[in-house]
This record gives sequence, C-alpha cells and structure tokens, in this order.
Amino acid sequence: MKITLNLSPAASARDRFALGWAVPATLIGLLALVLLGRASRTEYRDFRGFEQQLTEVQARSDDLRNQEASIRSKLAYPAYRELYHRAHFVNQLIKQKEFSFAELSARVAGLLPDEVSLTGLALASPKKPGDDYLVRMSITAKNEDAVETFINDLVDAPDFKEVSILNQGFQIESSQPDQVNVICTARYLPGVDINAGKTSEEESAPNRKSNH
Repeated sequence: MKITLNLSPAASARDRFALGWAVPATLIGLLALVLLGRASRTEYRDFRGFEQQLTEVQARSDDLRNQEASIRSKLAYPAYRELYHRAHFVNQLIKQKEFSFAELSARVAGLLPDEVSLTGLALASPKKPGDDYLVRMSITAKNEDAVETFINDLVDAPDFKEVSILNQGFQIESSQPDQVNVICTARYLPGVDINAGKTSEEESAPNRKSNH
C-alpha cells in the first residue's frame, strides 16, 4: 500500500487573485516602459533639433557681428564715411518728402484767404545738408488786396521765409475782370512750431486792416 502526503499549504484566495493579475500587470508594465521609451526618444530628438537650431542662430549672430565690425572698420576711412553721410542724407530727404508735401499743401491752403485759390504748388528738395526747401506757388486772386493779404500772412508765418514774387506788379493774366494771377516762391522750414508766429500775426493784422 502506497501513501502520498501533500505537505504544501492550500493556496488562499488572495494568492490566487495575485497570481491571476501577475501576467496582466507585467504586460501593462512592459507597455508603459515601451511608451515611456518612445516619448523619451521623441523628446530627445526634439531637444537635438532645438540645439541644432540654436547653434545655427548663434553662428548667424556671430556672422552678423563680424559683418558689422567689417562695415564699421570700412566706415573709418574718409571715402566710405562721406559715402555714408550722403546716403543717409538722401534717405532723410526721401522720408521728409513723402510726409512733408501733403503737410505743405495743407499748410499753404490754411494761409489762403477766401478770395485766393491755389493753382500750382511745387517743392524742391535741398541740394545739400543745411539748405531749406524751396516752394513755388501759383495763386489766383479776385483782386490785389487778396494777394497782398496772402503774401503778408506768408511772410508772418514762422515756417516760411524769404518770400518773393516772381511776376512783380501783379500782372493781370486772366480774361475775367479784376482777377490776378501771381507766382511766388518761399523757403519752407518743416517742423517749425507754427504757433510761435501767431502773436505777431495777430498784432500785425489790425495794422494791415487800418492801412486798407
């Protein structure tokens, strides 16, 4: 007669539960490791891309600094310095002409009396630094008194100087009676405070009226 004894303890419910979830938990852990590895590899690849871009930007910045240093060294020579000043002067003239002509037109229109109309306006840029703009104006007035009023207002304006009449004598060039055509020139000073001349204009206005 053969007797077999099984001395191992019987598995409890907790052991059976743990054994049943061991394989799925292991698979989930492996899957998490795979996903983590892929994410780390993607982040590392992005980091290397950013590092390469930063290196390129730094190289470009160094190249620009070298170019700037080279240009500055060239500008130290008198010939290059003169060329730079001329180019800067031309650029300033272009910028000023773009915004000042419209401003000039509005300014001249504001000085015109009701009896005077502007028929022509031309602006000549300065030929060298320090020169003023030369303005050429053509006006048509109903009478000589209106022309005189406009000329006096132009003379009193702080942003105009050296006003001169080209056709002196106020020659009548129109077929309409009592209509006068006049061409005059003046030096224009953009940026001058036009309020500075209001006091003198107000003081001179009663004198002009009393003379009439």
